[in-house]
Amino acid sequence: MKLVFLHGLGQTATSWDAVQQRLSMDSENIVALELFDSFSANDTITLNMLDDVVSAKIANIQEPFVLCGLSLGAILTLKQATRTTPFLKGIIVSAAQFETPNRVLLAFQNTIFRLLPNTSFLQFGLSKKQTLQLMGSLSTLNMREEITKIALPTLILCGEKDHPNLPAAKKLRSIIPHSTLQIIADGKHELNIEQPIPFAILIDSFLKSLA
Repeated sequence: MKLVFLHGLGQTATSWDAVQQRLSMDSENIVALELFDSFSANDTITLNMLDDVVSAKIANIQEPFVLCGLSLGAILTLKQATRTTPFLKGIIVSAAQFETPNRVLLAFQNTIFRLLPNTSFLQFGLSKKQTLQLMGSLSTLNMREEITKIALPTLILCGEKDHPNLPAAKKLRSIIPHSTLQIIADGKHELNIEQPIPFAILIDSFLKSLA
């Protein structure tokens, strides 16, 4: 079975390197996708456009796989799980949101992003304008009804100190029928970077349960 990673906003595919190195599965069965490499610097980017990009990329996988996403990648993972995808056998979501995040937090993040220079964004594959466009598209996120239809085995992860996302993780556990919630002690938001060992251990355990 393959494992496919989707990174968060402000990350790249390499943000999964530390987790990959600690997994027990063979490296040839692990794929970390770049989310923004299909866009040019002048393209508009929205959540729905990214969803289409992910759909196109995973359509090439013709064998059973598990999709694992963090933050923005987790939202995209949930979107994929609401559809009938024959080879998708389970999902792992970390720091996931399924409806518009806290508006005060979103406004604060937007303000911070507007103050940063464009060069701060380019290293992650987006321009400042594109990042703000993407953040704007998240302001209308509403997947509550869709995710009730997810029938796949689901592992929900969240850091103990990821206070903005912890309530959403607990709600997800109550909404998705075949789901399990694991809270990583002392974990913050970017668990794939900050807590790769417990993250990898929980992934391994989840994959073994599917086998």
